[in-house]
Amino acid sequence: MNLMCPVSFKQINENAVRINAALAFLSILFFLLTSWKWIILVVGVDFFIRGFLNPQYSLFANISKGILSILKIKPVMVDACPKIFAAKIGFLFCCLLTAAWIFNLEQTALAAGAIFMTCAALEAAFKFCVACQIYPLIYSLKEAKADQ
Repeated sequence: MNLMCPVSFKQINENAVRINAALAFLSILFFLLTSWKWIILVVGVDFFIRGFLNPQYSLFANISKGILSILKIKPVMVDACPKIFAAKIGFLFCCLLTAAWIFNLEQTALAAGAIFMTCAALEAAFKFCVACQIYPLIYSLKEAKADQ
């Protein structure tokens, strides 16, 4: 049984999150291996929408919902807040990759892309969200600071 998030009672379909992670993995791989570097802008906008706005407008989220609908996979609901936090971290990685591309920092792009792809692969393949593991620590630090 999953414990409820102390911040919000919103939940999200973990199967959709895993497909989103696979799409992010493939997009970052595409960014690193091809000359079509603009793909990082699409990924960044998508992470921004999921992390800061409304996931219902996310391209990746809508693709994921379509795939799940076609395959008739039942939802597995999990707390949304850690996944939203993960989307915000993903957006920051996209910003770093965009800066690396603009300033022609190939080694930085490779390192950041490898870390980003590893995190996305862990989520997609094993349901292990690295940012979700960090989220409780960040939340507890935020709460401790608010109590002061």
